[in-house]
Amino acid sequence: MSGHVIEQIKTKPATALDRGVQDSFASNRCREELARNIDELHALSRRGLWGLLLFLMVSAAALYLSQMETLSLIHLQLKEIFGPPPPSDLLHVALAVSWLSGFVLILGRRGADGKPGYSWCNIALPTAFYPLYVFSDATGGYFPAVFCAGLVLLLLEHGFAVCYANKVIREATERLKRLPQ
Repeated sequence: MSGHVIEQIKTKPATALDRGVQDSFASNRCREELARNIDELHALSRRGLWGLLLFLMVSAAALYLSQMETLSLIHLQLKEIFGPPPPSDLLHVALAVSWLSGFVLILGRRGADGKPGYSWCNIALPTAFYPLYVFSDATGGYFPAVFCAGLVLLLLEHGFAVCYANKVIREATERLKRLPQ
């Protein structure tokens, strides 16, 4: 009889209670992770806007500098240092190849339904053509081509990132609603 009492006194795991506590902890952990993912997705979509703003600022600075009188003096000095500028047609081809490769990469990520990723290369590649064109064409006739190429790529990538973020946020919100309280 004392053995039976001792058995009853020993602490036994309350499996039903433990399972409920574990489910509650898992549910809370899942809620926290889903909320963190939603915050990261909002930040991802905002990052594209910052990239667009940076590109617009660099473009405005390039346009302003191309209209300045002192740029012609710098242009002459660069010609003395580096020699004759590359032909404009060659720069147009390089811009077209750069634009097409960026376009294919963006569409490839979208087609694979992968998570879009912003990098500063998406902003640096189009803006790298501004100084090349300034050296090649001091009149500023290059600006619309470079500006449109960069803007189209950045808007396309930002649009895909926003669509992706909205889709994943909607799915995460639905999962949050299905989690037990």
